Amino acid sequence: MLTVFYRRFYILLFLIWLGAVSGLFVLSVWGDFDTFIRDFSIYTRMAGNGTPAVVNGSQTFVQAAKEEVTSVRREVVHEVRKVERETEQLFEGNKTADSNASDPIKREIQQDLAANRTVPVSKEAAGGIGMLDSLEFTHTENEFLARLQTSSKVGRVTYFWLDKPSKLVVDLRGKWRYSVPRKTDFISGFVGQVVLGRHTDRLRLVFNFRDPAAEKGPSPQLIRTPQGLDIVVSKSGQ
Repeated sequence: MLTVFYRRFYILLFLIWLGAVSGLFVLSVWGDFDTFIRDFSIYTRMAGNGTPAVVNGSQTFVQAAKEEVTSVRREVVHEVRKVERETEQLFEGNKTADSNASDPIKREIQQDLAANRTVPVSKEAAGGIGMLDSLEFTHTENEFLARLQTSSKVGRVTYFWLDKPSKLVVDLRGKWRYSVPRKTDFISGFVGQVVLGRHTDRLRLVFNFRDPAAEKGPSPQLIRTPQGLDIVVSKSGQ
């Protein structure tokens, strides 16, 4: 059995066909519409004098036909708008996927999150002291990624902001050592320098902003990965 939409649609087609057949009938019998209207007017005046039920029946049929046409039109408009919304959502989804594919930091974050959900982190510190084996950086106009590869699982991580000059401080709690350069400078990007510092109870990373008066940005993303930790710093105002 057809749905309500298609049943009403076929009713509309039937009414259109009925109108076309009626027009051909009028032209073949009366020759033109003026003669038909003149004869029909005489008939309606006669019906109005003696048989008003015929006129009322005709008016009821015309009103029902108009209501059916209106209902079908609304159904068509609803279906068209539904298809438009689905198409817009499809294009928005493609734009988001393209944006993530073109942004190296977002792409790497998604890969790390996927790996973190599927690969268990089973590193254990040797002698209770962790080692930072590798430190890689990726930056775009609005984001800065620091990728830490460690020999043991990263535990508690804290952070805080400092101003004058502006900087973000991230602490890996526990005992750590590192075999990477202590200081890394960047010739472009909103982060101008990253400095490492080893304390008795933490490993500290300091992100010095190029603009010493930059406002505090949003909270950094701290993403634990099977290899260690990803720190994503966003530019203020993003």
